[in-house]
Amino acid sequence: MAAHTENHGKSFLKSLIVNNKDIPAMPFIILGLVLCAVGAFAVITVFVKGHHESYGVTRQVPWGLLISSYAYFVIISTGIAFIGGLGHAFGYEKYAKISKRIVVLATIVLLAGFTQILMEIGNPLRMVYMMISPNFKAPIFWMGMFYGIELVILAFELYLIFKPNQTESDHKLAAVAGFLALLVGVLATSNLGYVFGSLNARDWYHGIYFSTFLVVSGVTAGAALLILVHTIVYKGSLPQELKPSMVSLGKLMGGGIGVMIFLYLWKMLSSIFTEPGDAYMSVMALVSGPLSFNFWFGEMLLAVVLPLALIVTAKGSIKKLSLAGFLFLIGLFFTRYDFVVAGQLPPMREGFAGSGVVTNAAGLAMYSPSALEWLIYLFGFGVFFLLYFSAEKFLNLETEAHH
Repeated sequence: MAAHTENHGKSFLKSLIVNNKDIPAMPFIILGLVLCAVGAFAVITVFVKGHHESYGVTRQVPWGLLISSYAYFVIISTGIAFIGGLGHAFGYEKYAKISKRIVVLATIVLLAGFTQILMEIGNPLRMVYMMISPNFKAPIFWMGMFYGIELVILAFELYLIFKPNQTESDHKLAAVAGFLALLVGVLATSNLGYVFGSLNARDWYHGIYFSTFLVVSGVTAGAALLILVHTIVYKGSLPQELKPSMVSLGKLMGGGIGVMIFLYLWKMLSSIFTEPGDAYMSVMALVSGPLSFNFWFGEMLLAVVLPLALIVTAKGSIKKLSLAGFLFLIGLFFTRYDFVVAGQLPPMREGFAGSGVVTNAAGLAMYSPSALEWLIYLFGFGVFFLLYFSAEKFLNLETEAHH
């Protein structure tokens, strides 16, 4: 009996492995290996030198690049899972056609995000301690819990979509899993916004704005990455049956950017009219202070103006939609970084002599990521490139018609 089970397992694994010679995966796999090697060096260095010596964060600005990169990856993942739920759970055919690639992509991007938070918390064992001695009143506990549940759901979806000889009950279970992934993804992302929004001592974060903004921008980013990945995999020449899916994702991305503009407008105006409060200082840091390049070039130009212009003028051009997605994903990094850092720049107390509070001429705290923080950020991309494009190379990610 044991031998039969072992042979069944081997035949199941063997049935999954293919060699997709036409997919240009190897350059990305090699890039992933290089970035993982660089990231491994950074990880070892941090463990040897310690969190405090390795990172540019301070008591004044305790959240830096790695919190930003964590938010960048995990929120994209939940955005992709949201789109997958529309296909799997609600039968939206244009997204159901790409459901395999959606689930694999969402899972791997989430894993890339976990590399960032594990290195941010100083000692990865703290994650285990949080689970065995939870504080149910802490929003950050629920953030970790929801993202952990999301990973379990995505793993179950992976099993279902790759299971051979699928039955009708498997398809129904996949639909349920897709709905749960959508639901938990929204809860996880909005709760991540609430981790910041619950901080009434930090005016820039406080409230429901970021819970809403992160969900919207996450779905937008999910659509952007799906378009970009399909363009790479098919070398810019998509099968005719997938073009409507990409056009639909382009419309979703455009709509998401439109909602983001609306949210930007009212967040900026409401913060400006709190002068001389901390939210006003955060806005000034963005529009004319140390984060002004990030805001105008990264957030406004790359994440809003150029992608929206390309989407509006695309007229079904997948290459234009792909370029829009690429620019948006770059701009989104600046959006995440600015969101995290800007709220911490107004000092919590006056910089008197001996207070340890260091500010610039504008009275703002200062933060600059260390080289090791940047290398760990690249480590996240290394994990993504290596795992995802290995999946493209050695697994069949084409979705069967019944999906």
